[in-house]
Amino acid sequence: MKPEKEILKENGLINIDELMDSKFGKPGTPERERFREEARTYMNGHAKTAECKISPKERK
Repeated sequence: MKPEKEILKENGLINIDELMDSKFGKPGTPERERFREEARTYMNGHAKTAECKISPKERK
């Protein structure tokens, strides 16, 4: 069986952990923690929008 890295590369994909490490640093670094905090802030703000307050059943 081929290693995961080889399979991903053959299919034009990358490992999300490697991408996060290269863009935002390893887990626990100040850069990565700053990204995580910004992502949490964004998601919490988005969850308060009118679109997100409507249940999926009501959207149909």
